[in-house]
Amino acid sequence: MNNDIKEYTTPSGEKRYKFLIYVGKDETTGQTIQIKKQGFKTQEQALESYFKYQLKVVKGEYVPLSKRRLHFEDLYKMWLKVYKNTVKESTYATTVRYFDDHILKELGNEYIDKLTVLKCQQAVNVWFNDAPHTYKRFLRYASNVLNYGVDIEVLKKNPMSKVIRPKLNEKQKPFTDFYSKEELNEFLKDAKEYNFRYFMFFRLLAYSGMRKGECLALKWSDIDFEKQTISINKTVTTGVDNRLYLSNGKTKNSVRVLDMDSETMNYLSQWNSKQKNNLIQLGTILNQYNFIFPTINSGITSVSKPDQWNRAICKKYGLRRIKIHGFRHTHASLLFEAGVSMKDVKERLGHSDITTTMNIYTHVTKNKKKETALNFARYMSDSASYQTSYSERENINPLASRR
Repeated sequence: MNNDIKEYTTPSGEKRYKFLIYVGKDETTGQTIQIKKQGFKTQEQALESYFKYQLKVVKGEYVPLSKRRLHFEDLYKMWLKVYKNTVKESTYATTVRYFDDHILKELGNEYIDKLTVLKCQQAVNVWFNDAPHTYKRFLRYASNVLNYGVDIEVLKKNPMSKVIRPKLNEKQKPFTDFYSKEELNEFLKDAKEYNFRYFMFFRLLAYSGMRKGECLALKWSDIDFEKQTISINKTVTTGVDNRLYLSNGKTKNSVRVLDMDSETMNYLSQWNSKQKNNLIQLGTILNQYNFIFPTINSGITSVSKPDQWNRAICKKYGLRRIKIHGFRHTHASLLFEAGVSMKDVKERLGHSDITTTMNIYTHVTKNKKKETALNFARYMSDSASYQTSYSERENINPLASRR
């Protein structure tokens, strides 16, 4: 065995290999220059990498990282390898998209040792103009890359930390991304006439409050027709290269069992029968592991598809269109109108804490707000009437007790 390759044990008890190669001394600082590599799962992998670096040293091709001139994109790629192992695939895919579509376009070709606060500010201004509601995410990710450069000592400071964040000055618009009871009934009536598959999807969203990814992930095994419940335990997620896969819920509270109304369950039973007939015509049989809303090949339906269904229905019937997530807002609003408590709404929607429910669903309809005010006035009026009648009946001066 090569004496420069050492075996070691990680904190989790796994066996790994590492090596150390002496390169020489830095003429400026007098410090020793070494190549340190570790984390190899096998001795063969470590040995292969060891010889590769040895050859570079012999040929004079090895340049220490601290002496290289790195572009921002070079540093980003180094950071990305570390970052990838700290997040879910869907988060990683979104981050890569932010860099490809926005961050690298402004900073990718900049040498990090020449990157100034002014240049960073110019980039931030462009991001703000392009995406005023999400530019802070680009700023944060770009700053994370530069902080990584500081941590590995290829940068002395992070110029992104000194930029001024533009502020979006816009009037807060009234929240309208939900349907009233009348609007929802009209939409579902038209959707049923247009396409039963589409109707079934939107009926589930509106009567359960589940997220679109949760709905698309449903399989027939999640439906209990006898107990009239639906189990929410997974969601459709988009990963790297737009790969669709099933993942755990958004939070631990996302896993839940929902009680459903009998009419929705009857519609589900009808949809089950329709799907059986469709599969029989294709020469296959429906089983409990089939998706409720599959592709033509029985695969996972893309999370972008429901938006197409929604647009088609609203266009044909001239309806006001809300976003797909608006059906979740609609369910919450109508629950509030029906007098359901904030705590029960939180649990039904699968929110991790009640603050989320309170922050998002402060748009209880005007009728409910007016009803609340009238109920309070009625209560106070009843109390005053009781006090008056009691005073008259007992011939008591209500102010006497204050003397």
